[in-house]
Formats: sequence, C-alpha cells, structure tokens
Amino acid sequence: MDPDLSPLERFWNCRLTARGRRSGEPRSVTIWFALGPGKIYLAGSASGTHWCRNVAADAEVSLIIGGNRFTGRASVIEDPDEADSIRQRFVDRYALARLSRPFGGYRDSTPVVVDRLAVEPKG
Repeated sequence: MDPDLSPLERFWNCRLTARGRRSGEPRSVTIWFALGPGKIYLAGSASGTHWCRNVAADAEVSLIIGGNRFTGRASVIEDPDEADSIRQRFVDRYALARLSRPFGGYRDSTPVVVDRLAVEPKG
C-alpha cells in the first residue's frame, strides 16, 4: 500500500540523496518536489543536472521532506506526454515555476519520478 503523502503538501523543498555515478559516494541536493498518488516528482534542468545523471545511473534514492524520510526508486521520464504532465505539476505548485514559463522554464526540464516509496522510521 502506498504511503499517504498528503501531509507533505505543506513543505516546499526536499533533500534528495543519490549515489554519485562515478564516485559511488552519497550526493545530496535540496530541490523542489511535487506529489502524485504514491509518488514524488522531481525536475532538473534541461541540460541534465548531476543529480539527474546520478539517479539515471543508480535508481536507489532517499528523500527527506519535513523530517519524514523515504527510500525509493527514481526514474527519468522519457515519455513526452508524461514528462509534460509532471512539468505542469511544478508550474501549478510553484509561483516561480509559473513566472519562469514564458522564458523557457519548466518546458524542457528533466522530469523524474520516485516510486516504490518506503517510509523510514524516525529517530
């Protein structure tokens, strides 16, 4: 059963940790996120940020959102319709994403979905 993610709506950022594709060491970044049913969506720049390339090389990731810890599998979305749908979630959620849209923001960003989420115990 998918975890209830609705309480996470009140938070604006998440901390993503993925393994470095060359070093194998944990690499963390604070980024925006959007929620779906049992999924967490992320978006990187069109040029493929390091974290996007890292999750493409090793899908096992962890996320911290408002003190809640999750593990899951990240996938870069290649399907154009699904990618546009994910980008639209960011435009709907974040005013800055809406404002950047006329200048190309969130039109070509790299969409990523994290699913198979497991909640890690606190403490």
